[in-house]
Amino acid sequence: MKTAYTNTPDEYAVLRESCGLLDYADIGLVRVSGPGATDFLGQVATRGVEFLLEGQSMTALLLRADGTLLSEVLVHCHTGHYLVEIWPAQAAEATEHLLTRGALAPDTTVQDVSEEYDVLAVEGPASFRIAQKYLPFPVASMGYRSFVTTDHDGRSLTVSRTGVTGEYGYKFFAPAGAGEALRAEFTGLGAVECGKDAVDVCRMEVRFASVEHEAADGRATAFDLGLQWMIEPGKEPAGAADQPRRPVCWVGAEEMTERPAHGAVLAVSDAEVGVVTHAVWSPRLSRVIGTAQVDAAVAASGQEFALADGGTALRTVSAPFLTATSLDVALD
Repeated sequence: MKTAYTNTPDEYAVLRESCGLLDYADIGLVRVSGPGATDFLGQVATRGVEFLLEGQSMTALLLRADGTLLSEVLVHCHTGHYLVEIWPAQAAEATEHLLTRGALAPDTTVQDVSEEYDVLAVEGPASFRIAQKYLPFPVASMGYRSFVTTDHDGRSLTVSRTGVTGEYGYKFFAPAGAGEALRAEFTGLGAVECGKDAVDVCRMEVRFASVEHEAADGRATAFDLGLQWMIEPGKEPAGAADQPRRPVCWVGAEEMTERPAHGAVLAVSDAEVGVVTHAVWSPRLSRVIGTAQVDAAVAASGQEFALADGGTALRTVSAPFLTATSLDVALD
């Protein structure tokens, strides 16, 4: 994914106010099929898929052998197979992980099918109007994390409602080579191309965890990012819940204009209490906002900390940071 097509503030405004077009050129897609597919996914992911119905999708996590967080995935239940969708930043490692595990799984075929699709998405309060043109039923009846496969210009097209910004969002899985024509259609309908930096800001504002930033060192667990709710009982890695620090969200003071780096130390009266894990500038809030891992004793909303290297203050808050625009926009 491109970081930006024009500039991040303008693209952010598009995602929050109208309709942005995202190109998932580096997305990972793995097809899992065969009689053992359901059992295989139940073993490699942190949530079982046995109750997933055709046309539904669900999120789960992939963990490394040592229990650290590898990737968040979205599992789509198709007729006769599952399609595992992997965020671009984790696609290479997570795909290899699934292929390696799949080679040892009985009655299961695991294939990297990323090259079989062009994947585009529309996100923003007005995105449902574009999605409606490709659906055989009213867009209002399409539930979050559901999908449908339809025909478009004589080709199969899968449309899923799986937004990542907190706004309305729809992803389109087209056969490889059909993406450019689809892109032209979307832009002709008013969608504006947006890059991953603007998406990253939106994700933070509604507290969608960013594995590539918050687990940048490769040693973080699901508990470090607050994603333990995605682990079914009995699948927790040994000792993962016993770590001394907990994730929090924070808002920087008005005078904070620079985003602190991953690993920047947080302190209270010169005593280190945690580290910053990710930070972005929020145009809507006119503040630097972010996440951190802090000592369990101070992991609560309303706590005041300072950056150890500069003294700039920040305050922990409850997530999400803001209400998405789409909550006030009717699907009509």
